[in-house]
Amino acid sequence: MIWSAYTDIGMKRNINQDSYILKPFSEKTLLCVVCDGMGGAKGGEEASKIASEAFASSVEEFIMPYIGTKDKSIHVSDIREQLIESVGKANSAVYSYAKSHPSLRGMGTTLVAVLIIEHNIFCINVGDSRMYLIKGPKIKQITKDHSYVQYLIDMGQLTEKEAESFPNRNVITRAVGTEPEVTPECFRENAPEGSFILLCSDGLTNFVKDEEIRDILTKDSRNMDDTTLTLRVRRLVDTANKNGGADNITAAVIKL
Repeated sequence: MIWSAYTDIGMKRNINQDSYILKPFSEKTLLCVVCDGMGGAKGGEEASKIASEAFASSVEEFIMPYIGTKDKSIHVSDIREQLIESVGKANSAVYSYAKSHPSLRGMGTTLVAVLIIEHNIFCINVGDSRMYLIKGPKIKQITKDHSYVQYLIDMGQLTEKEAESFPNRNVITRAVGTEPEVTPECFRENAPEGSFILLCSDGLTNFVKDEEIRDILTKDSRNMDDTTLTLRVRRLVDTANKNGGADNITAAVIKL
């Protein structure tokens, strides 16, 4: 695997409320988490940082005893339970911090994360930050947004095309830290060698279409190295800024 990530304040904001952590545990085991904070400038910045660190720390504590050992194996159900538990810890960390800092009450954050073990891909999300899987000419959104727009689409009251310009498209229906408990969604995927995994905040997807994301990452990608991937990730962010950049932008990409 090779990987790269970049976060940018964008063209209109005064502070970057996005956070990410990309942590390899071994040659074939990698964790990545992206959070997009909300709740005022300071609140959003704190929420995303607290959530990403609490989540990553919880997963690391779980996974490290299995690294480098041949007599232990992890069951799929255990991984799912751990990711859900780790989101719970992130939620508690943000919620507790807000309770002890009255000026930050109501702060919260999205969270999307992927844990890669061999070619097994486990993803979990809360909110509208996304994970995509890009295999050859196909780009597929793995996560499902917890947003008002997605709710209207599910109810048949809004089309995908109409959603692109819907005025309240940034309203999310689920967040980490705003309530004592939160329910994430968990997914499992398999991906062949050469696939790309993208985790990103909506500052990217609101300004760069899926097909353009795919093309930026996959063009002449057969012999891609770390430097090339880093340039591609930076190009994703630059494209979002060129197209308006009205939000913070974070993109983390892993090439299998």
